[in-house]
Amino acid sequence: MLEWKEEYNLGIEEIDNQHKHLFEIAARVGELTKDIGEGIDCYDDFMSILNELVDYTIYHFDYEEIYMQKNNFDHDEFLVHQVEHKMFVKKLEKFQETDFDENQYENINNMLTFLVDWIVHHIIEVDSKYVKVS
Repeated sequence: MLEWKEEYNLGIEEIDNQHKHLFEIAARVGELTKDIGEGIDCYDDFMSILNELVDYTIYHFDYEEIYMQKNNFDHDEFLVHQVEHKMFVKKLEKFQETDFDENQYENINNMLTFLVDWIVHHIIEVDSKYVKVS
């Protein structure tokens, strides 16, 4: 469901590597759906991955925003970009507060769908804008 494609490359090695790592973390969420399907309780594993995802996302967004500032990215566009980052982290934090024990498969699937849609859209539609000016 979540696999890196060459079209996601921005041509900035460090940021591409960070994006690939985000894909890897999100893919581990997808792997949990197999275990849940076999009746395995994945709550602890899921929360561990989710905490890692939040921490790494914050690290990545900070790196990306510093890169944008160093390369004189349009200030208004930067602010919009920054808001998108904050909204993504807030959504992940809401997932941390969700009671996943009730219906683990559905909750994890909902989060996985959110991750796939957001990450791919953000890289292709939003991050690609700062590459054009750097």
